Amino acid sequence: MKMRLESVIAATGGKTVRQGGESHLSREIRRVITDSRLLKSGRGNASSCAQGAGEDFSDTAFLAIKGEKFDGNDYIADALLAGVALVVAGPCAEKIDAALAIVPDSGTWIVSCDDTLAAYGNIAKASRAANPDLKIVGVTGSVGKTTCKEFVLAALSACVPAQGTKANFNNEVGVPATVLDIANTTRAAVVEMGMRGPGQISYLANIVRPDVAIVTNIGCAHLELLGTMENTRRAKLEIAQGMGPANTLILNGDDSLLSDDQAVSEILREYGASPSIITFGMNEKNGRLPDVCALDIEPAAGGMKFKLYIGGEFFADASIGMSGRHNVYAALAAVAAAKTIGFTEEDIREKVLPAVASLTSEKTGRQNVAEYGGILLIDDCYNAGPESVKAQLEVLAGLPVGEDGRRVAFLGDMLELGSVSVQEHIAVGEKCAALGIDTVVCVGERARDIGFGGARHRCKTEFFFVGDSETAAERVAEFAGRGDAVLVKGSHAMHMERISAKIKSGFKTKTEA
Repeated sequence: MKMRLESVIAATGGKTVRQGGESHLSREIRRVITDSRLLKSGRGNASSCAQGAGEDFSDTAFLAIKGEKFDGNDYIADALLAGVALVVAGPCAEKIDAALAIVPDSGTWIVSCDDTLAAYGNIAKASRAANPDLKIVGVTGSVGKTTCKEFVLAALSACVPAQGTKANFNNEVGVPATVLDIANTTRAAVVEMGMRGPGQISYLANIVRPDVAIVTNIGCAHLELLGTMENTRRAKLEIAQGMGPANTLILNGDDSLLSDDQAVSEILREYGASPSIITFGMNEKNGRLPDVCALDIEPAAGGMKFKLYIGGEFFADASIGMSGRHNVYAALAAVAAAKTIGFTEEDIREKVLPAVASLTSEKTGRQNVAEYGGILLIDDCYNAGPESVKAQLEVLAGLPVGEDGRRVAFLGDMLELGSVSVQEHIAVGEKCAALGIDTVVCVGERARDIGFGGARHRCKTEFFFVGDSETAAERVAEFAGRGDAVLVKGSHAMHMERISAKIKSGFKTKTEA
């Protein structure tokens, strides 16, 4: 970011409670810090920030956010001592006065806001508005947002200086941080947007103002909160509220809710949004291919290969370095974004497709597949929904095993599914049976329905029930051993990483004991 101090103050919408030097108002602010520890360590949250003690913070604003377990307003004095240009505080006159008593001669400006989190968003929004030439791709959806973001970032970076959301900074704190961290030399960025309820995507999209927006799919991840898939679709399409008619919305053409042209158009009209729409996918609809399409998809060494079609015409042979059709979708979305932004066909062939092909699970930090003690492990414990679990089961079904090896899945509860929880767990069990997974260990009370779903089918799959991940970790040797391929997946709260850690640390099998 790069904004004049007076512009940052104006963006907060707050009240100035202490004036610093008048000459400071024209000073450029290059970063906003929300973590007081960064002041003490001498490290800001911008990528261009210098490191080491004694750093000059005169180009820095400190924004005091109050959370459930901390209050940034307790560190106003630290910010004054560090010499920041601006402190954006909450409604806490006593804490401001106490800080000024400690550092009475500071030249720092202090602004008080009723809601500093909203002020954070407003500063980011103003920073984005001040950089209209920057092209931003927004990514949302029920499943696969982060993987899609990584593919898009690889595609953008192949052609221009680009940045993207770090880790999973996709909420009302992480998105402003991402926008404000964009360097002045960056020409394109990809910003992931998550949600916890209606209106949140709209809020984030109006900060980001994406030129291009991708909706990966509509799934069951938020049904406990939103109630229906229709409500989930409406919430995800809020991303269009931050877009103008010259912008483009990229939708998964294989998703039944996103390919319903009439319903999507009605929602967009209600939102007052009219972006152009293009699609990506693998299947024909009404005799037409998606605008960016993969056909003849096959497993390849370490990943997948396919034929890429654009605009109904064969474009190139393509590949990705990650297993699973769900990752092909992410690659297609990235190609669609590159094309929409304006990269040439030559750039897409010569730069984008090689960059997409070089992306691996190790680079993305997702779907980590590695061998431990003769076990090929898919370690995917970050979260779980019906769509992502089924996708990983397909990956498991395609992995090689030893001569007497088996394919084993440790599947934990999928949480936050609301009224469809039972039927979705049953559907996962049916998927296990259909794929011929040898052993499925159902971890948790809800996961018992996975076993019940599989039991409906006469199949070779064996289903076992374990109460929690700690017990499952203790019993790993009963279910998996050398030569097996193993998937570990469940909602984050199930702590399935305990099982993965046991496999990674090594253990004695029954035959070795």
